[in-house]
Amino acid sequence: MAKYLVFSDSHGDDEKMLDVVKRHKGEIEGIFFLGDMENSGDRLRGAVQGPVYMVRGNCDWSLQAKDFQTFSLHGHTVAMTHGHRQHVNMGIDTLKYWAMEKEADLVLYGHTHVPFVEQSSQMTILNPGSISRPRQEGHKKTYALLEFLGNGELDIQICNA
Repeated sequence: MAKYLVFSDSHGDDEKMLDVVKRHKGEIEGIFFLGDMENSGDRLRGAVQGPVYMVRGNCDWSLQAKDFQTFSLHGHTVAMTHGHRQHVNMGIDTLKYWAMEKEADLVLYGHTHVPFVEQSSQMTILNPGSISRPRQEGHKKTYALLEFLGNGELDIQICNA
């Protein structure tokens, strides 16, 4: 079992994100960041000893990261993107097709600032919402805890920051 924090859309407001990392220190193996950090990402990388996987968002001018990543982790094929190139503001159909092309069974995206989870036998799709500028009803700042379970399943919790 391995737990990861999943963040998106901090838009330069690192403090809330770093507070969450401190709160979960010792129980997480790493971090996924899904774009729109608007800085270099060095503070987040320095906050944990494990891996920090990052992708660039449409507002990232200085973040040294790729537009998307696809890799194997704990028996899953993970595809990460910010989502603006897959037009997620208009729905997730294009995102799903993109993920199928990558042969991914775990898809992580941001951009909408709204938390979203969809799990099926073929694919799990996760958007943690925004840690700084939420847009969903109630406007709670959110992130996700993603746990890779020993039986190959995933446990996802959307958490209020």
